Amino acid sequence: MYLSTQCVVLARRNFGEADRLLTIYTKDFGKLTALAKGVRRPTSRKSGHLEPGSWCKIFLAKGKNIDILTEVEVQKAYGIENFSQEKAVKIYHLLELVDHLTVQNQKNSQVFNLLINFLRLVEINDNFNLISSVFKIKLLKILGFFSATNLKSSKAKDLLNILEMQDFNKISTETNLSSQSYLKLLTFLDSMIESVTERKLKTTRFLNGQF
Repeated sequence: MYLSTQCVVLARRNFGEADRLLTIYTKDFGKLTALAKGVRRPTSRKSGHLEPGSWCKIFLAKGKNIDILTEVEVQKAYGIENFSQEKAVKIYHLLELVDHLTVQNQKNSQVFNLLINFLRLVEINDNFNLISSVFKIKLLKILGFFSATNLKSSKAKDLLNILEMQDFNKISTETNLSSQSYLKLLTFLDSMIESVTERKLKTTRFLNGQF
């Protein structure tokens, strides 16, 4: 059986002599692991099209133990177009969040759409503290891990409710936080995510310049 869907490549690792195992988040099937055969060969037509952050249209052949990626068409290579180390770290941070917080084979088109929308924002908006904060809150909300309505009334609850419910463009024009406020908010959110996943976020130290 063959499947067609859109996906974002979350992560990859080498497998065998010329293959790669990909972790992808698909629009129609949720998070999957797929094998890209021969992709590391210089002659492969897929070579360079399956980098982390790439938004692709793909065809999969359902395998007994693992799905095989047969065709790929890149829609947007967020991870490599206009590449810079700073931009790459921001993109990889969003990818790591989705990878850590989602489980295999559970469709959630809201997660896919959120990821695509915020990868676009990394391209056009320099306020990554705001992008990161809103993305984390909305992702946690979609996955059922967080809701500001469950918090006690406070200024923090009012802020979190705005970030959770409002459109990003409206948030960006109406929200003006200090660097210290962002630091507290992101520390709180990262701590929550690491508690939920029981895993450390590797990309956080790169965002903070701790190489």
